[in-house]
Amino acid sequence: MKSHGQDKRRRQEKKVLLIIMAVPLILLGVNILFLLKIETQVESANNKLLQLSEIQREDSEAVSGEQKEKIPEKELSEREIPEQEISDKKTQEKEAVDYFSEAGNIGSVEVLDYVSMCGLTEVDKPVVRSQREVLAKLGELAQDNAVIARIFKESDTYPERLLEALANNPEMADFVDNYHERKGKAEGGLTDLEKQKEYPLFLQWDPRWGYAEYGDESNVGLSGCGPTCLSMVLYYLTKDETLTPNKIAAYSMENGYYMSGTGTLWALLEELPLLYGVEVGQPETDKAVMESELDRGNILICSMGAGDFTTGGHFIVIYGYDEAGFHVNDSNCVARSRKSWSFKQIEKQIKHIWSFGKG
Repeated sequence: MKSHGQDKRRRQEKKVLLIIMAVPLILLGVNILFLLKIETQVESANNKLLQLSEIQREDSEAVSGEQKEKIPEKELSEREIPEQEISDKKTQEKEAVDYFSEAGNIGSVEVLDYVSMCGLTEVDKPVVRSQREVLAKLGELAQDNAVIARIFKESDTYPERLLEALANNPEMADFVDNYHERKGKAEGGLTDLEKQKEYPLFLQWDPRWGYAEYGDESNVGLSGCGPTCLSMVLYYLTKDETLTPNKIAAYSMENGYYMSGTGTLWALLEELPLLYGVEVGQPETDKAVMESELDRGNILICSMGAGDFTTGGHFIVIYGYDEAGFHVNDSNCVARSRKSWSFKQIEKQIKHIWSFGKG
């Protein structure tokens, strides 16, 4: 009996041993089959990719010439202007001149002079506010300003960005008040008083051009500091009355110089002036260098970061200096344009500088 029991136990042990040995073999076989299947799928996918690549290559070759013309890159930072044949450049210059001259001689325009009318001696530094904070600020301003009081009463009918701008600059009250009536309209033209001045201040929210469309569902009044500053510089140097902010803004939009979500590309400042014989330089942010440029009769445009002029990004014009500091034309604010700014005040706010001079 004992021998029979031992035999039975040995047989069971053999079965267990065989099962233990079989399991790895079975798993190995399954893995081999799985790998073979994966290899087949990969080979098939590679064949399809090769076919697709060949098709795309053929299509690309067929339209390569067309694509090169449709995708001119305009960088946000410094870039060289692509070399062109002399004949192409002359054509481009003629088209630009025709574009700005098509309205003909605008002549004198009798409009309200907001620069002279503005009685504010100081405008607070711009700050970022929530919608609730904007309304609270407008309610505060409404206590002493009947126009802002009217806007505040009907605040739900105005774009939020417009109300934010007004909260930061009460000078814009009339512009905001007439927004519904004049939205999208632009007259252009310069006043006799502006023509008498050597360096007139153009306000981006002036009703002559401020309501013209520019940017992402916006207008020159809110987003057109770049075109307005360039308009000032080109007028100072060329006295061309057709180069108004609304005209330059339209040119910018139609020729790819505005980037959605970013704003006016620096390339507009670097390329358009060349078509009017204005030389463009990019001096360093240094007090002596800036003064030297101004001494030579050049005008400066500065790209500004957050600080005294903006909560995000902004352009200003510098046209002179004295012992008190630099003379600034801020297209968004009369009060800030009436004071001199020391280099120490603006140095860390300047992101980039361009100089413009007669060729």
